[in-house]
Amino acid sequence: MANVIPMRKPRSFTKAEQVIEELQERIHMCGMTHKEIAAKTGVAPSTIGNIASGHTRWPRPTTLFPLFIALGMKMWIESPNGRVVSMERTSK
Repeated sequence: MANVIPMRKPRSFTKAEQVIEELQERIHMCGMTHKEIAAKTGVAPSTIGNIASGHTRWPRPTTLFPLFIALGMKMWIESPNGRVVSMERTSK
């Protein structure tokens, strides 16, 4: 029998929820339609709508990163060994 690794929530569960809530607010307040955000990010308008409405609770990092950049959010990732990777680009 294969080893099964149980799914678990992100380490910083509360912080992750706060980030998603901030992203949802930015999507609503940015003055762009989901189609316009999609054109800037390459993320499907339906995915943006699902995130904004709360239907998608844990978007993939490959979805989040372009949205963060397009909406002017700064982000960084800290690995378990304490290494920090920062994403400082701004939207075009």
